[in-house]
Amino acid sequence: MKIKEIIQRVQSLYSKGVQSDDTRLSNRHIYNVLMSVRSTLITQQINKKQGISAWNYQTLPCVELVKVPSHECPCIPNIGCEIVRSKYKLPAPLNGLSGHIIHSVTSIDRKVKFDEIKLNSINYQKGNKYTPSKVNYFIHQGYLYLSTPSKIEVVSVTALFEDPIIASKFINYCDNSNSDCIDYLEQEFPLDKDLETTTIQMVSEELIQLFTQMVEDITNNTRDSHIQQSK
Repeated sequence: MKIKEIIQRVQSLYSKGVQSDDTRLSNRHIYNVLMSVRSTLITQQINKKQGISAWNYQTLPCVELVKVPSHECPCIPNIGCEIVRSKYKLPAPLNGLSGHIIHSVTSIDRKVKFDEIKLNSINYQKGNKYTPSKVNYFIHQGYLYLSTPSKIEVVSVTALFEDPIIASKFINYCDNSNSDCIDYLEQEFPLDKDLETTTIQMVSEELIQLFTQMVEDITNNTRDSHIQQSK
């Protein structure tokens, strides 16, 4: 379902639940709540070790890699081998109890899959006679790194991203278009069809609750102001 279609359904339910002449909500406001509810529902499934539909994932098909120094001290010349890192930070993935939810990192033809390792495991891998040249990946400060020097220039990343729009805007290796000119209301929202109705209902209820609380706060503030003025 497209983002605009979900927003329209939320607006329809919201307008039925709020008795007011001023019930307008911005698309951005609805989308932010939509993101939050989607994240909550999917993370709950992950933490319960339930299967996650492929419809919830997004793929960055051409993540460009660049060579960088093997240390993070900009004032010191490169020491030893360079390593390979994504040119740009990856969009933030969702996190479960076991950490970020990245489904796969592969070669662009999907014939080679890279396993994830922790940053502090790299030296152990280099010292292991059975896996010194095996190429794995790790995430550090939002960037994707390959664990050993490599000639690989592009990889494909599939993950559950926090913000589907930000993921759609990610700059791919072959992308020469201006992503700011794309109408993201026309983009498909990565959500399992079984979760659509629940998500739309929860978003509508949360927005109605926020509106009701706002009205109560305004009413209470007005009453308190009148009491103060009458003293």
